[in-house]
Amino acid sequence: MEKATTKAREFAFYSTKNGAMVRVHSSQARDYAKYLEAQPWVEAYEPRKALELERVPHVSPMGIRKLYFQTMWCSDFYIRRTDGGIVVRELSSAAALEKLAEVEKLELSRRYWTALNILDWKVVLTP
Repeated sequence: MEKATTKAREFAFYSTKNGAMVRVHSSQARDYAKYLEAQPWVEAYEPRKALELERVPHVSPMGIRKLYFQTMWCSDFYIRRTDGGIVVRELSSAAALEKLAEVEKLELSRRYWTALNILDWKVVLTP
């Protein structure tokens, strides 16, 4: 998960699943998107899916910095399955998971999507 306003190098490529150009901010996200392109269970996906600030107040703030609730965030991948289900995946490295800030951001994401009744939420470890 990253801030919605993060400026970074973009990796752009054509997505057959989405029928459009897709832009991601890291080579790890590009690699994961290519993985999704090859999966038969994936109908479409949206990288950098924004969390809606008006829904964030419904998320429990326990153990998460107050400032994080005032920041626009994007989840790494919002995925629509061929069976109609929704899946959310966040990318993180093992080294990043040792930092409290990363854990808090991921927990905010998990709680947000759970509040929207999306229970298939996972962290994908990247190199």
